[in-house]
Amino acid sequence: MTEKLLITGGSGFLGSNIAKMAAEDFEVFATYNSSLKQMPECRFVPLDIRDKQRVLSTFEEIKPTLVVHTAALADVDYCEGHANEARMTNVLGTENVALAAKRVGAKMIYISTDSVFDGKKGMYVEEDVPCPLNVYAMTKRGGEERVQHWLPDGIIVRAAFYGWGPSDRASLAEWVVSSLRQGKTLKMFTDVFFSPIFIDNLVEAMIELYRNGVRGIYHIGGRERCSKYAFGREIAQAYGLDKCFIQPSSIAEVGLRALRPKDISLDITKVSEAINTRLLDVKEGIARFKNLEHSAKEKR
Repeated sequence: MTEKLLITGGSGFLGSNIAKMAAEDFEVFATYNSSLKQMPECRFVPLDIRDKQRVLSTFEEIKPTLVVHTAALADVDYCEGHANEARMTNVLGTENVALAAKRVGAKMIYISTDSVFDGKKGMYVEEDVPCPLNVYAMTKRGGEERVQHWLPDGIIVRAAFYGWGPSDRASLAEWVVSSLRQGKTLKMFTDVFFSPIFIDNLVEAMIELYRNGVRGIYHIGGRERCSKYAFGREIAQAYGLDKCFIQPSSIAEVGLRALRPKDISLDITKVSEAINTRLLDVKEGIARFKNLEHSAKEKR
């Protein structure tokens, strides 16, 4: 019997990519709140994760084997000014999903963020103590705690990913390509570091973690730590676009409402020992990103 996969936030950037990649191995269901996307790979069901009873009844109806919880309020600056709304969605909504998964006996993968750290250290391991700097990160950490409480056998994934998503949700890499093609000058941070992973590579790793029956927190990133500036220049190089349009800048020059951590690069030793999927370096990831551009845009 084919396993059932339920993706919360299935019309979003990560959720839609998971649906496309998992359709060969799972019967895929995806929830949406406000924006419905038509995708042949899955069946969409409306769901507001803040509505506990509706979450419980939806899970009872579908009875998924695996739940991947991607739904979140993810606009960092919006969250800063709407802390209660962020908490209702990212903490209590996550708790509702965890409770529902527990009730139907489903395995759960919760998508958290590398931003749970304060960025003072870099190359964070799973045992490092989180110290979120903004409301968004605080609520995502709160979601982690609810999952750990209700589903100790669950998987929590911290990652920073890029790829091709719905036409209304461009990733950092898409923004760079589109802007350079239009001849726009981009200011990208030389003092902000991360471990970017191509989204397909991330999904491959997550599915293998599920198949291997692991539990706990896993950092899934690319094999390299790099600055946002270096990442942008690698994309320009891969596409044969003019790197001169990417100007170095500092995050201190930008008036962002919410504080951002400077170095949230991730140590991927733990996940690399748990799976056979090879996590790609920056050049390899961008090469896969570039090769899939045509087919990704055709499916939008």
